[in-house]
Amino acid sequence: MRDETVALHIGIDTVPLRGLAALLFLGRIVYALVSGNWGIGAIVFGLGAVVLGLERLRGARGRPNRAIGWVLVLCAAFVVVDALIWIAIGGA
Repeated sequence: MRDETVALHIGIDTVPLRGLAALLFLGRIVYALVSGNWGIGAIVFGLGAVVLGLERLRGARGRPNRAIGWVLVLCAAFVVVDALIWIAIGGA
């Protein structure tokens, strides 16, 4: 019984989201270097930060953790919108 409580307390179920975020962070570098399209790389980076922020919000136990999650999500959304505008005007 104690092992299950410890596993739930440290957030074992959040590992897949962190793994997805790590794949998105690393994947954007590889994609941007291979294709030369840094705009798409920025969008993928923003999506990775959104996933990381949502993971932080889902596992938040207090106000500071929720604040970090919201900052990650909002800044990542800004990065995605900025990259889309940059691509739309022909920057990438």
